[in-house]
Amino acid sequence: MAIVKEHIVPQAILFDLDETLTDRTKSIVYYAERFQGDFSGYLVSTTSSTIAAALLTADVRGYHPREDVLRDFSQRLPWRTVPDVSRLRRHWETYFPRSVVARARLAETLSALHTQGIHLGIVTNGEVRFQEPKIAQLAIGQYLSTVVISEAVQIQKPDPRIFVHALAAIGCAAGHTWFVGDHPINDVLAAAAVGLRPIWVTGVQPWPPEHPVPACQIAALSELVTMAVRANNAN
Repeated sequence: MAIVKEHIVPQAILFDLDETLTDRTKSIVYYAERFQGDFSGYLVSTTSSTIAAALLTADVRGYHPREDVLRDFSQRLPWRTVPDVSRLRRHWETYFPRSVVARARLAETLSALHTQGIHLGIVTNGEVRFQEPKIAQLAIGQYLSTVVISEAVQIQKPDPRIFVHALAAIGCAAGHTWFVGDHPINDVLAAAAVGLRPIWVTGVQPWPPEHPVPACQIAALSELVTMAVRANNAN
């Protein structure tokens, strides 16, 4: 892991939500179990792992339009009777947020950072009715000073204004705030452009070769605790 200018103690750390605080693959596997039970009367006998594999293939880590994903997904399953895509969408919107699985040691990491006096927040693209239940499912609200959801502020990452909004809400300057995210453009490069200190969560999105690889990368959220301690001890 490369260290991000550890002489500057972070006053705040902002996080992306999907694939940064959540494990999307595990979440889809968990959701597939619910889907299997709710649509068993429509499906030829099939396993939840088959359902999960079909959804993971169609999903492309959440970056395809939802209607396209669900239509592709539905075509990959052995139906007796094919339900309308709108029914699949309602099921997804209702139950997937309740199925999200946290990244390893999420609560432990946020608790440790919070104990160090670091303000924590989330900046995420998406709809309020879809993102808020995910955060509730993760049970991390007690650690968060602010949550900025793109629909609520009518600004989406990588627009710099959403980061400026989050900094104002959390009451910290960009130079004393870290931003942690998995997406090279929306999270890392966008945060850096505003003066935040970006930390790339590897293993989700490939890094675009036309941009220099970021100085700071982590494979696990728990690495942030060590980084913050080192920054504090250096001062």
